[in-house]
Amino acid sequence: MLERPSRRDLVAWSLLLVAACFVVYANGLTGTFTYDDKAIIRDNPRLRAPSRVGEIFRTSYFGGGQGSGSNYRPVLLLTYAAQWWIHGKSAIAFHLVNVAFHAAAALLLAALFLRIGLPPPGVALGSLLFALHPIHVEAVTSLVGRGETLAAIFTTGFLHLALSFSEGIGRRRWVRFGGALALYALALLTKESASVAPALLFLVLAFRSEGRLPRRLASALSRGWPVYAAGAVFLAGSFVLRAAVLGGPIRPPNSGIFDVENALARLDPWGRVANACLILLRYLGRSVFPLHLSADESAWSIRVLPLDAPLTLLAVAAVLALAGLALGRLESGSPVAFGVLWFGVAFLPTANLLFPIGTIFAERVAYLPSAGVCLALGALCSGAARDLRELSPARRRVAALAVFAFSVRTVARNAVWWTDSSLFGNSVNAAPASAKTHYNLAFVLAEHGQLREALRQYGQAVSIYDGYWDAWAGKGKMERELGRLAAAEASYRKTLALLPDYENGFFGLGLVLEAQGRLPEAAANDRRGLTKKPDSLPLAYRLAVVLTGLDAPDAEEAWRRALVLGPASAAVHADHADWLLRHGREREALREAHAALRLEAGFPTAWRVLARVADGRGNRLVRALALERAALASGDPADLRALAEASASTPGFRERFERIRSRGEPRVLPALPP
Repeated sequence: MLERPSRRDLVAWSLLLVAACFVVYANGLTGTFTYDDKAIIRDNPRLRAPSRVGEIFRTSYFGGGQGSGSNYRPVLLLTYAAQWWIHGKSAIAFHLVNVAFHAAAALLLAALFLRIGLPPPGVALGSLLFALHPIHVEAVTSLVGRGETLAAIFTTGFLHLALSFSEGIGRRRWVRFGGALALYALALLTKESASVAPALLFLVLAFRSEGRLPRRLASALSRGWPVYAAGAVFLAGSFVLRAAVLGGPIRPPNSGIFDVENALARLDPWGRVANACLILLRYLGRSVFPLHLSADESAWSIRVLPLDAPLTLLAVAAVLALAGLALGRLESGSPVAFGVLWFGVAFLPTANLLFPIGTIFAERVAYLPSAGVCLALGALCSGAARDLRELSPARRRVAALAVFAFSVRTVARNAVWWTDSSLFGNSVNAAPASAKTHYNLAFVLAEHGQLREALRQYGQAVSIYDGYWDAWAGKGKMERELGRLAAAEASYRKTLALLPDYENGFFGLGLVLEAQGRLPEAAANDRRGLTKKPDSLPLAYRLAVVLTGLDAPDAEEAWRRALVLGPASAAVHADHADWLLRHGREREALREAHAALRLEAGFPTAWRVLARVADGRGNRLVRALALERAALASGDPADLRALAEASASTPGFRERFERIRSRGEPRVLPALPP
């Protein structure tokens, strides 16, 4: 029987694990909100106050009701909300909690592996490699990666309590049973991949049993069946809850998986499974040798192979052989066999083997499965040693080299996740054949005003995947902003040919037609878009603006529709006020302008309306003050010239204007006319 480490050794190793986690992830703490962090945390109104907690449970992960998403993770969102209530949008605080969760997961996994009788030296080295592993950077340094670490904590806690239930007697046994199910429920509401927890329990119980493999499997079934049965009920309950919130137990009806995210989704089951085996070996390779890492490997960085391709057949044979060997060695209590089986079982919900998921490959989903690989590596490195102090010099050097290599790679990888620019720039270099990496980089470049380079990256994306409708729309936007209107029109029409009900496609095409002065065509385009998306505020708003430009008789009806769809839009109220004033409805225009300013105090269009009303009433001071607010808000040259002219003709305002101008607010204020 293996000797259990002393309490002193356990405490020392626990402190080392925690310290290792914080040391290697320290340079990741300075990162900002990147990628999905912005939508899920930084810009998520549901997290702002405790009074909005109900919305978290009534909406999908990214927000919105039925039909708006395929993920439901309210417990994960609650952790972000609780932090926001305490410290606001401090990115470093979110990062600190992420690292703390990673450390907790590493400790719980190490405790679990020791508990089930795995050799302490192998567990010690394996848990340290898990704490340092570079493949975990996406799960730890990326803030939304918390779903993986938190789900791992709940899953491992479930396994601890479920083991206590299966081994215990008396009243406390059923308390542990209830606690295990509570943790399973929390895990399911944190990340969908946690559904595998009962299967991991079956593996653990089989490993803990004695005898030949059939006897072990039968023992695992008989000892854990109450947990499996109750777990099945909880899993079914999660499907019911998802159906109520999302519109479907897995995903909403009429929703699918975009090819650019996961090309395996369109394959027949056998073709998908064969390619998934090849990708599973890719995960295994990166867990052992984490040299090549990338945040995205979608279309077509990973290419789909035919079912009868030699490489695909070889991958299926390799996976089956590895599983067979591991099962065969399970009887002998091999920690390497257990680690391999843990890797495979933990990957079942996310490996595209049983069903297609939303991604073809993502390093973050390897978080819990990689614990098995780390355990196997630790066991291979420690050999038959009963204590780390018994390791031979050669094994110590190998262990030290692995720890050093993992640490250095993790520290270097953290820097990739500091900003969107570093993240997507690295992704393009690491996976140049991925259309999505070029799309993501283009989006960031456009945000920084690098329109020509953004256009080039969008072009790369559509050259890799011609059916990438969102990239065609991004390309059209860059072309429009660069004044290449004919090319922009062609790009937007391509977008709509690929996705005929794409709201952004109609919106962008309408703007291009407006810029070309083709207002009747723009109006017709916006109307077509509204037949596809009747609740689209952007399309309703642009239609009202275009009809105003055409002085069409149905402009008022268009404005009413826009107001119904966008009662909280300052732009809609302000532009409606402008339309009302043009038609001599001054009182209503004032009401709408004030409504816009209540929503956004510095909205320039509303101030321009107030300036025109004041001008009509001969109130030069009020006109000048309103123009000042408009100019300071917009910086528009026309507003600046109007302010300069008003200041010159307004008694007592010239000095005020000069004071503003001397402060450089705004920087391009013109000099007053003599």
